Amino acid sequence: MTNEDTLLRQRKVLAEFGELALASDDLEHILDEACRLVGEALETNLAKFMLLQEDGVTFLVSNGVGWKADVVGKVQVQACEGSPELYSLKTNAPVISTDISTESRFRYHEFQVKNGVKAFVNVLVRGANEERPFGIFEVDSRRPRKFRESDIDFLRVYSNLLGAVLKRSKTLQIMRCTENKLRESERHNRIAAEMNLLWPWTADKAGDLISIDSRWYEYTGLASTSTLGRGWVDAIHPEDRGSIAKLWDQSISTLQPFDLPIRLKKRSGEYRWFRMRALCSFDPVEQSEQWYGTVEDVDDRVQLENALRDWNDLLEDRIAKRTRQLEAEQHERAIAESKLRQSQKMEAVGQLTGGIAHDFNNLLAGIIGSLELMQRRIDAGRLSDLGRYNSVAMTSASRAAALTQRLLAFSRQQSLEPELLDPRKVVAGLEEMIRRSVGPSIIVECSFKANDRIRCDLNQLENALLNLAINARDAMPDGGKLALEVDRCIIDQTESIEKMMPPGTYASIAVTDTGTGISPDNLSRIFDPFFTTKKIGEGTGLGLSMIYGFTQQSGGQIRVHSTQDVGTTVTLYFPIESSQPNETKPISGETQRVESNGHNETILLVDDEAAIRQMVSEFLTETGYRVIEAVDSVSAIKQAEKLEQLDLLLTDIGLPGLMNGINLDAELKAKYPQLKTLFITGFAGGAKLVPSNAATQLLTKPFSLNELGSRVHSLINGNQ
Repeated sequence: MTNEDTLLRQRKVLAEFGELALASDDLEHILDEACRLVGEALETNLAKFMLLQEDGVTFLVSNGVGWKADVVGKVQVQACEGSPELYSLKTNAPVISTDISTESRFRYHEFQVKNGVKAFVNVLVRGANEERPFGIFEVDSRRPRKFRESDIDFLRVYSNLLGAVLKRSKTLQIMRCTENKLRESERHNRIAAEMNLLWPWTADKAGDLISIDSRWYEYTGLASTSTLGRGWVDAIHPEDRGSIAKLWDQSISTLQPFDLPIRLKKRSGEYRWFRMRALCSFDPVEQSEQWYGTVEDVDDRVQLENALRDWNDLLEDRIAKRTRQLEAEQHERAIAESKLRQSQKMEAVGQLTGGIAHDFNNLLAGIIGSLELMQRRIDAGRLSDLGRYNSVAMTSASRAAALTQRLLAFSRQQSLEPELLDPRKVVAGLEEMIRRSVGPSIIVECSFKANDRIRCDLNQLENALLNLAINARDAMPDGGKLALEVDRCIIDQTESIEKMMPPGTYASIAVTDTGTGISPDNLSRIFDPFFTTKKIGEGTGLGLSMIYGFTQQSGGQIRVHSTQDVGTTVTLYFPIESSQPNETKPISGETQRVESNGHNETILLVDDEAAIRQMVSEFLTETGYRVIEAVDSVSAIKQAEKLEQLDLLLTDIGLPGLMNGINLDAELKAKYPQLKTLFITGFAGGAKLVPSNAATQLLTKPFSLNELGSRVHSLINGNQ
C-alpha cells in the first residue's frame, strides 16, 4: 500500500474518532473504539490504553483490542526501573521499539511476550494544561516493525484527541459529582428545614420584618403583605400586642437579644404559645446590620409546665396531708406499743402475785406478831424484851418495803431509757423475785462467768428475764431446774452468718429450763406476735415478740435452742460496752446515820395520813425542831400566813383537794424564795415529778425516821 493510502486511512480514522468523541459521553466505549480504530489505522489490530492510577507509578490496562482475555481490565504494571512505562515518563515523548530481540533500553512485560508482541510504539496521553498524564496509548505489533514518521505524527494527534476526551470526561465527572452533592445538600437542607421546629425570619435594622418561614403563613393564614414590616404583630393575642411591640422596639434601640413567649392566633381562631427570639447582626464597624430570629412552637411545653406546676401543688398538699396521717399513725402506734409493753409488765406482775402474796403475808405476820407481843409485855410491865421484838418487826417491815418498791418500780409505765448495766447485778437482783415467781418446786441457779457491761433499758431487761422465767415455769408443771447464766461470747465470721450478728464480742444471758421443750413447728413461730401455745386467757402471745424487739433495738439478738422433753435455752446477746459508768448517788435508804438535831427551826408538815403526821411530828419535835401540822394545801397556806419564819416544807405529793404538794411548794416559794422542800411519797414514779437540787429532795415511803432526820438536817443546813 502506498504512503498516500496510509495517510488517507489515518485521516479517515481521525475524522471518525473525532465524531465519536463529540457525539458520545460513554468514556469506556470511546476508549474501546479508540483502540480498535488505531489498530486499523496502523494495520496491527493490537492496541491498548493503560490508565495511570492515583499513586502515579501503576498503570492498568483498562481498554484494548487483540489481547487475550486475561489482559484487559486485569493486568497492572509498575513504572519501575527497566520498564517501558518509566522510560516513557522520563523521556516525555513517543517511545518506539522496533524489535524485541534488539531492544536494550528496557524489557517487555510478560503479558506482552505471551501475546506475541515483537514491537510497539506508545505516546503519553495528556489533557490541556495537565501536568500529570492520564495514561499511555500504545500500538503493539506481533512482528518486528519500523514505524514511520507519519505513524508517529498520527499517534500524537490521536493522543491529543484522546486527552481532550479524557479531560472532558474528568470535567463532566467533577461537574456531575458537584451537581449530585449540591442536589443532595439541597435535599438535606430542605428536609432539615421541614424537620426544624424553628421558623426562621429576618428583619432590617429598623426592626421591620423582611422574610419569614412559609409555615408562618400556613399557621396564621396571613398573606405576606399582612405580615412583613410590622404586620406580624396583628397575629399576637390582643392582650400581649402592646407589651411585645414595646419590648421589640426596646431591643431595636438597645441592640439586646429579643426573647419572649407569645400567643399566636391560628387561622382556625385558637391561640398557641410560641417563643420568639432574635439576635442582631453587626457590620465590621459594630453597627446594626440586620436581625435574625426564630419562632418556636412551645405550647405543649407550656401546657406541660402548667400541668406539672398544678400537679406539684397538689402533690405538696397530698404529701403534707399524708405526712400528718403518718405522724398520727406513728403516734397511735407508739401509744399502742407502750400499752402493749405495759400490758406485758402487768401480765408478769399478775404472774408474780401468787408467789409474792405468800412471802408478803409471812412478813406481815412477823410484824403484827412482834407488835402484839410488845403490847403484851408493856401491859404486863415487862420491858426487858421490847428491843428484841422491835428488831424483828423492823426487819420484816424493811423487807416488805423493799419488796413493794421493787414491784412498783417494775410495773410502772415508762419509755425506753438505755443505760450502762452490769448483767450480773441485774440477774442477781432478780433472783429472789424469780424464785418467788416460779415456786418451791423449781430449783433456781445463777452463775456468772463474765463481768462485762452492756447498754440497754434496765426495766425492759428485767421484764424480759422475768417473762422468760415465767415461761420456763409453765414448761415445768411438775418442777425442774431453771438456770440463769451470764457469760461472754465471741462471734467469729462463720457464727456471724449463722446467728445473723456482726462479728465481735458480746455479753450473753442464757435462761435454761428442763421443761417440755418446743416442737420444731412451733419453734419457727415463737417470735410471731400473738402466737402462743397457752390456753385462752393464760397468755397474749406477745411476750417473746416484745423481747425480740427489745433486743433488736438494743443492738443485740435473741436465739432459742429447744429439744422436746429435754428443755429449752433462750439466750440474749448484747454488744459489750467499753465506756465506764457514771458515778451515782446512793439511793434512798442508803443514807448513813448522822446527828440531825435541830435548833428550833420551823417545819410545815403537810400529809393527809394522821398516823404519818403524828409519827413524823413527834420525831422532829424530839430532835429539836418546831413542827406545824396541816392536812391539805388549803390549811397549809393558812398556817404559813401566820408564820414569820418558815425553814422547811415537808409535804406529801398526793394531797386531797385541787392543789397537790407540788403546787403547794410553788405557792409557798413565791412568798419564801429561800424555802427548802422535802417531798415524801409512796408513788414509785415520784422522782420524775420533782427536781433534785440543793433546795428540793424526795423521800420515798416507807422510810426510817433516822433517814428522815438526816434529810431534814441536810436541807436546812444546806448540805447535799
